[in-house]
Amino acid sequence: MATALMLLAACTSPPIRFHANKDPNRPLVTAALGKPVPDQTTLTLGLHGHPPLLGEQTIAGSKIIFQPAFPLLPGQVYEARLRLPGQPVASTFYTHPAPTSKPPAITRIHPTTSALPANHLKFYLHFSQPMQRGDIFRYFRLSDSNGTDVPEPFRETELWSKDGRRLTLWLHPGRQKTGVNLNLDLGPVLLPGRSYTLEISGQWKSQAGKPLGKDILKNFRTHSADRAKLNPAKWKINATRDAVLIQFDKPLDWALLQTQVAIHLADGRPIAGSFETLREETACQFVPRQPLATGRYEAVIGWELEDLAGNNLQRPFEVDLTKIKHTNRALPARLSFTVD
Repeated sequence: MATALMLLAACTSPPIRFHANKDPNRPLVTAALGKPVPDQTTLTLGLHGHPPLLGEQTIAGSKIIFQPAFPLLPGQVYEARLRLPGQPVASTFYTHPAPTSKPPAITRIHPTTSALPANHLKFYLHFSQPMQRGDIFRYFRLSDSNGTDVPEPFRETELWSKDGRRLTLWLHPGRQKTGVNLNLDLGPVLLPGRSYTLEISGQWKSQAGKPLGKDILKNFRTHSADRAKLNPAKWKINATRDAVLIQFDKPLDWALLQTQVAIHLADGRPIAGSFETLREETACQFVPRQPLATGRYEAVIGWELEDLAGNNLQRPFEVDLTKIKHTNRALPARLSFTVD
């Protein structure tokens, strides 16, 4: 049997795998049942959300195999579905890679700062090309300054961007939030005033089968836990006709800064332009598509914007939702400023 390209879903039983084939654009899809294949078992492959592709299904002992009749399209997300009589459908996803001879690389890790609160929640890992999915957490290690592994630090749920090039890696929120079961049983993932290293194994392969080639390290040190909701009144805005710089009082969540900040005219109309984060996510800069006219403007901040510990504009992450008074829909914060 050809070498497996990837194990896509360690949580499915049996696992569905893609295998290299003589035609690299028509990989074999297999599921090894470990027992004779029951009648009426089917294994299909199709574009996610579309009908199955034409192809040939065969059975070899305890294994069921599907080969698509036509080449797969590079960059498209496909769904393999295994139907066993009397069992829930098992499915997994696969992005067919474009031909490449380059190994993958981690291009950025957010947050970029090396000083994190002890109740830090997540990292964003950016890759140069889509990576293999399924059973990925064996490629991660979190250790302290003595080289001792932190046990069970991650929320083992794969959260990928649509293009498959950004992974949100969560430290387990059940351990980072005080008073809940995992926090009481295992303790927090991070302790204040300590040094840690997040290690990503160089053995992890892209969907084209190329490994990273070297271990990637993110070293950081923790300070005291941050349990206060965001306070935009502490922020500063410096505006010219060509750019608006918003300076925060602490680093904020990189991904949410892409969607939760906007610049409006005083009458509420949005201004077209682009944002970029600066200074280790302690600031963001808006560059308008056209120079701003003199006058009054607003920076509109969505209430869902968070800091590194998950505190947002409405409430801190450390709150018992059963004991708070629910109000009407949360509104964004609006910070007025003038362009002279």
